[in-house]
Amino acid sequence: MMAWLLLKASTSAIAIALASAILARDHGLLANRLIAAFFYCVAGWAGLEFLLHQQTDAGNAVTLMRWICLGWVPLGVLCMHASLAVSSMREHVVARLLPAFYLALAIVLPFAVGTDLVVAGAVPSRFGWRMELNPGMAVVYALVAAPIVVILASWREMMGGPAASGQRALARVVFFGVSGALAIGTLTGILLPAFGFEAIDLTTTIVTAVGLAGMHTLRQHGHASISHEAFAREILDTLEDGVVLVGEDGTIREVNRAFLRLVDSAESAVLGAPIARFLPDLPDHGRGVEAGAFLELRSKSGGSVPVVLSEPLPCHEAGHRVGQAFLLRDRREVLALKRQLLVSSRLAAVGDLSKPITRSIFDPVTRVRYQLEGLAVDWQTMGDVLELAGLDGSCHDAIDEGEELIGECIEGADRIFSIVREVRGFADESVPGDFDRQRFEEIVRRALRLTAPQCPAHVRVETRLDPSVEIECHAGDIERVVTNLIVNAIHAVVERDPNAGHIVVSLTGAAERACLHVEDDGCGIPPEVLDRVFDPFFTTKPVGQGTGLGLAISYHVVRAHGGEIRVASVPGQGTTVTVELPRAPQRVEEGEREGGSHPGGVEADGC
Repeated sequence: MMAWLLLKASTSAIAIALASAILARDHGLLANRLIAAFFYCVAGWAGLEFLLHQQTDAGNAVTLMRWICLGWVPLGVLCMHASLAVSSMREHVVARLLPAFYLALAIVLPFAVGTDLVVAGAVPSRFGWRMELNPGMAVVYALVAAPIVVILASWREMMGGPAASGQRALARVVFFGVSGALAIGTLTGILLPAFGFEAIDLTTTIVTAVGLAGMHTLRQHGHASISHEAFAREILDTLEDGVVLVGEDGTIREVNRAFLRLVDSAESAVLGAPIARFLPDLPDHGRGVEAGAFLELRSKSGGSVPVVLSEPLPCHEAGHRVGQAFLLRDRREVLALKRQLLVSSRLAAVGDLSKPITRSIFDPVTRVRYQLEGLAVDWQTMGDVLELAGLDGSCHDAIDEGEELIGECIEGADRIFSIVREVRGFADESVPGDFDRQRFEEIVRRALRLTAPQCPAHVRVETRLDPSVEIECHAGDIERVVTNLIVNAIHAVVERDPNAGHIVVSLTGAAERACLHVEDDGCGIPPEVLDRVFDPFFTTKPVGQGTGLGLAISYHVVRAHGGEIRVASVPGQGTTVTVELPRAPQRVEEGEREGGSHPGGVEADGC
């Protein structure tokens, strides 16, 4: 008896595990949901049998026998429906019988559970309890057996066409397994008890064994090779573009994994949601939208992803239109490339213009500055002479004002020199040939030391530098880029809050790339300005406080080194600038440092 109880308990547990595993793989497929429901019913059937054979009261046994009907009576209809779903034959002539079977199931189940039309009583036996049957059992048995017989008779036709090895293997498992379970269940559960013979009912165990064999077949041949719907689903999930099926009511019915990645949401949060939540600019649920329309796709975080929409493809099911499918292609990479080309073309234009202009400006400005320096010396001498002559205070004021004006002129000339030197960098588009192997960490630390005098004491600069990262570069140019980024971060945090600020400079190394991040919690950059930060002479600083060439030159230098520079910003929260450069090849030497590369620690320094 104990072995019998353990068999029922293990059967119930295995059936639950099977159902859960099927749902975990892909609960979005109708076939998976139906097969899982089938095994949950088997689990309930076996679990109630476990409780039944521990009862000592006949009344309780009868009640459990009637409740067991909830486990085994729906199996025939579920088996038929799941078979139709697996074979993608929902329009097959057999499928027309499904509504009638479900209607009969809805009528029969309440009578089977709540009345004695099926189970008349319970009789003790060597194996626990045996049912006393009423004539209603014939109706219930027909409801279970008829769908299974129909499926077994139509299985070869339903699989259709040249079957793959996986399909043939599953067909054999289902045909012989379900046939055997039906035959043994009929014999041990109905025929033998009807003639007064006692028998062990192994139906639930056999059905569970068939399920295990089916799972083994799926594992061997792959689920997609057997289920046409799963095959189509796996193809959609391999696409890089998002696919969404929108119902006639404007709700989302199906999506692929790429769409879920674009909106950064789980499938459960997307299915059934209105498409307007993610595509607010989509007119009339997508009806009449033209191919190639550019829209903004909203993500869970509130951000937007630029996408291009395909022409809607009408979808039909059972001869009725159920919605339309859209293909959404992510345009972020295309837009980024366009921005890079635009910036590169502008930098090239500046370089072309700078060649004659710098030659024309440099020499005259040099002479002007030289003369201004001489004038400053002469003016100082004249002031000393007038002071010795004992002239009145008005003369001293005039001398001081003249010195101030001359100093401003010299500063203006120096500013012109600075701009000319920066613009000269665009004139030479060739990549410098004197690249040296450098430790990126040392370059960053030199830039930090250079910017320290400009950093207020209340601004906290945190460094996270990997000392093992090496690059091949022109050290002076890269140091200039890092210095410019740190200075910009200092200005941003001071502009937001003159009394506080936090800057993080981090350096990491991937397999082939070295990544530098400069993050600040400053004022941020408005979205309408973000696309122009690399434009030459564009600046948001007041007149006289910036040339507008810092990021443009940084872009030029980084690109010349085969790298990339990106800016991400949230107004009012801060900005992150990322510089990626090719990492130098790993050294292969006997004297290589023990332990290999190791990330540097975190330091928090006040500038």
